[in-house]
Amino acid sequence: MAFEFSIFSDISRALSPELPKDLGSMDQYLDYIIPKVAPYGEDLREQRFWIGRRWKEVRDEEGFHEAILHIFTLPNEYLLSLDGNLIKGTWRQLNDTNSLIIEINSRSELFDLRFLNGDFIVLSKHGDQVRKGQRKYFMLGNENSIRNMDWRNVMEKMYNVWRENSLSIWAWIIFIIVVGFIIFQSF
Repeated sequence: MAFEFSIFSDISRALSPELPKDLGSMDQYLDYIIPKVAPYGEDLREQRFWIGRRWKEVRDEEGFHEAILHIFTLPNEYLLSLDGNLIKGTWRQLNDTNSLIIEINSRSELFDLRFLNGDFIVLSKHGDQVRKGQRKYFMLGNENSIRNMDWRNVMEKMYNVWRENSLSIWAWIIFIIVVGFIIFQSF
């Protein structure tokens, strides 16, 4: 089965366009990628995708080398690890929406979910953060999936979510047609 999935992924990637290399900042890459991957994402109520995992913060800032982990546990405990030093807080989902409130050190922030799967959480702080000189997105990657990647490689990995899903049906159809043609020609 792993062999079939590998062929499937290779065909899908061969038929899909490459991620543009000149988009600029991580926010600009996410503006390009999120609309493509959103149909393949989950909701916050699908807690198995994000609770109890170690989420590494991803930034495109020059000189950003800190190991910042975000851990969400039940019931509603939020742990922020800054190079191994823990700060405790809480999290809660706003009603039944895809909005998350994170409270730490008597400060509460409201984030809206932009994308979630087993490898990525992309949030945006509510309001116009760009106008305030802040980054637009709060990007987290599953630590096991993005361990030593720089932000550009993380963007490529996230783009692959779309590449491997969007053309998968067409890739299988083309693959079956080619195999059928080869079998037909052999008679």
